[in-house]
Amino acid sequence: MKIKRKLANYILAAFFLNIFAIISVGGVCIILVRDMARDNEKMKTETEYVVRIYDMNNKIQEAVFLVQNSVIRLDRDRLRYALSVVGDVEREVALSKEEETDRGEYGLKMFLLFQQMEENVRVIKRLLHGIDSRFNGTGPVDKGILKELERRGYRIQKLVESINRAHFGTIEELVDESNGKMYYILFLYLTSCAVGIVASCIGYIALTRYTIIPIMQLAEATERVTFGDLSVRVQTDSKTELGALYSTFNLMTRNLQEHERQQEEFNRELERLVEERTAELRASESSLRKTQKDLLRMEKIATLGQIASTVNHEIKTPLNVLYMNLQLLNKEIRKAQVREQPQKEKMLKITGLINNEIVRINGIIEEFVKYARFPAPEFERNDLNAIVDQIAEIVLQSARDADVRIEVEKDENLEPIMLDEKKITQALLNLCMNAIQAMPEGGTLKLSTRREDGHVLLQVSDTGKGIEAADLEKIFEPFFTKKVQGMGFGLAIVQRIIEDHGGQISCASEPGKYTVFTIRLPIDSGSQYL
Repeated sequence: MKIKRKLANYILAAFFLNIFAIISVGGVCIILVRDMARDNEKMKTETEYVVRIYDMNNKIQEAVFLVQNSVIRLDRDRLRYALSVVGDVEREVALSKEEETDRGEYGLKMFLLFQQMEENVRVIKRLLHGIDSRFNGTGPVDKGILKELERRGYRIQKLVESINRAHFGTIEELVDESNGKMYYILFLYLTSCAVGIVASCIGYIALTRYTIIPIMQLAEATERVTFGDLSVRVQTDSKTELGALYSTFNLMTRNLQEHERQQEEFNRELERLVEERTAELRASESSLRKTQKDLLRMEKIATLGQIASTVNHEIKTPLNVLYMNLQLLNKEIRKAQVREQPQKEKMLKITGLINNEIVRINGIIEEFVKYARFPAPEFERNDLNAIVDQIAEIVLQSARDADVRIEVEKDENLEPIMLDEKKITQALLNLCMNAIQAMPEGGTLKLSTRREDGHVLLQVSDTGKGIEAADLEKIFEPFFTKKVQGMGFGLAIVQRIIEDHGGQISCASEPGKYTVFTIRLPIDSGSQYL
């Protein structure tokens, strides 16, 4: 873009104009101050003349006074001193006449005044000589001489006033001229101040309108771009550098916006490809995990089956033999004739303890074998709500005995799903009995069903003593139990039943407040068995 006018040229022109105005006003003020200094010198000279002329007049008047005193007191020394004073005045008058008449300002008038003054001084000098001759004894001083002397002194005084009046006029002219120059300087100062203030205001307005405001608008637009708004555009009619800057800014934002659009399209395409690939990987991972889980589960079940067979053969058979022999021993003890009855009872007590332990061990083995050889579920379409109602009726008496209130909350729109009624009943019965046992001082047992995202949720909650956080991860493991008479297979069997239905079971609990078991069963569970 070709710039026809440049902001720098305007600023440079304003700068030189300002410098020219300052130099011009300063030069005029300097000339006026120089003229005022000259006028001051002239006033000083005129003042010196006035002082000197007044000094001459004072000396003449002093001489007249001395003559009168010398005549009255017959003091010739005073007369002679008066003569010397008059002689000095005569020389000063001659010198002043020469200086004054050389100045063309006064002309002939000053010459005539000094000429008269010089003549009067000479007359006074002759009169003084005449008075001096009287002191030689020729006779007393004539009063007419003294009167003439006073008259000449008075005329000199008038001449001095005339001369000084001319000087005072000159001084007044110089003062008026200096005042005029001073007022002119003040006028220049005030005018330059007013022009400077007006120029500053105009410059400020112009600078604000054509420079500061556009820069602020550009800064605001830049800030909006910083926060991601690339649609911002700035408009100006300026043909200066600011106009070029605005055009460049608009071009930059257009390019950035286009680049962002292309980048967004690229990102969307990349996200789509990544999502597709991620979905494929997740599907593969889910399938792999399911396969791995099924394999591990089958391996565990197979291993447990082998262990169960071994345990059933290697432990249960000798245990049954031991149990039968123990029964025979009990019979023999009862038939035997023992002298001391307490000893016989002690022996029977020991055999009873052995019998109880054998029964307990046999129960553990049966539970283990039952868990290891767990049969596959037999799926049929069943109403889960009906099963929940049935479970509530089964545990009702036990709940009443434990002072436990039963609440049932069912989703009436829940459709029948594929499940093994016996196994689900077994699982729910186990959870309900555990809940009742967890509320020795009474409480509330709640059963609820609802549908959620292709699953059926079945919850069993109680207000019992709860489960410690450290035990929540272990409750579904075989052989883990906190009950004195428990074997640790109840919740493991429940989890096995739910997982065989393709579902999940989880537990949430807060000690001393509540425990909630949540079962998630897929609606199409067991559909492959139809």
